[in-house]
Amino acid sequence: MHTRKETYYIFLLGLLLFFGRGYAQDDYIVNHSKFMQKTNPSYFGFNSLNKVGVLYNQVKLNEFDKMDTKYVFGALAFQNLDFSLGLDINSFKIQNTGLTTNLANLSYVYKLQFDNDMYFLPAVTIGFGSSSVNPENLIFEDQLNTATGFINTESIDPLAPVISNVNYFDLGASFLLHTDKFMAGLTLKHLNKPNTSYNKEVPFEMPISISVQGAYEFDLNPYERRFLPRYSYLYAYGSFTKFGDALVIYLSQDIQLGEFSVGLSQQAASLNTFALNNVGVSIGLAVENFDFGILYNFPFQSPGAVYSPSIFELFVTFDFSIYRRNRRGQYNRLQIDNYY
Repeated sequence: MHTRKETYYIFLLGLLLFFGRGYAQDDYIVNHSKFMQKTNPSYFGFNSLNKVGVLYNQVKLNEFDKMDTKYVFGALAFQNLDFSLGLDINSFKIQNTGLTTNLANLSYVYKLQFDNDMYFLPAVTIGFGSSSVNPENLIFEDQLNTATGFINTESIDPLAPVISNVNYFDLGASFLLHTDKFMAGLTLKHLNKPNTSYNKEVPFEMPISISVQGAYEFDLNPYERRFLPRYSYLYAYGSFTKFGDALVIYLSQDIQLGEFSVGLSQQAASLNTFALNNVGVSIGLAVENFDFGILYNFPFQSPGAVYSPSIFELFVTFDFSIYRRNRRGQYNRLQIDNYY
């Protein structure tokens, strides 16, 4: 019979496989609708905006461990040349396992105009990733004594000394089509199938990730009724992502009431026997060129799920456009005014 500590370490080993091999290579940032460049890098060129932003995310995996994520991005538009550049850097760490991953991506986004209000944004992305794990925090099979329930402090497993770190390059492509009413996107990541194995003798190629996204924005107050702010919108967004055996479905509904916003999000993710199912609530505030936001995801335990973490997220973004200092009185998400 396993002791509680032994069960915990077995769980951590499975968790390492879930995040390190499948899920965390693409990060676990929840607010997809405000940080869509994480799902589709073409968003760096959206409306030719110059923007920067930072985000902090904490995933409480269980009573023993949590994962901290730090994310920063910047987008720079070259309007006369019809392209934009985007850079984002993400760093996260699962504390007790010692798993640390750093990801940096540079994206080139070209702008094509199809008609008066429809724009197409193809992009290519090159990234560099590094990941390391502390073997002292892992438990190997020869350390488990199933008869007594104790864990030996040392392992003679030949894999133990070779597990340390891995570096890799990553290539991707993305496409985004949008007007001031709707948006549709397609993303292909890990096109070069980078080797992310800690054991160089046994390669592990990251599978190609395919993601589709869609959004539509509704004007909730087209006739300027007094019971709602003049500029009130409902922004509905959804994405479906598949990479290897992992599936991720994300939906969100954000209501913008002038400078204030409230939103709901629903996320379901699975990889073999692991599952992540969450329902989130977000609050946002726009102050001149700043956007502030906070989000909390409540865990939802579905039948057969191994765990379902709670997630806290805090972010701020800044838009450098001089015309948006007063937002022109508008707060809708799908805008094309800055292309001109």
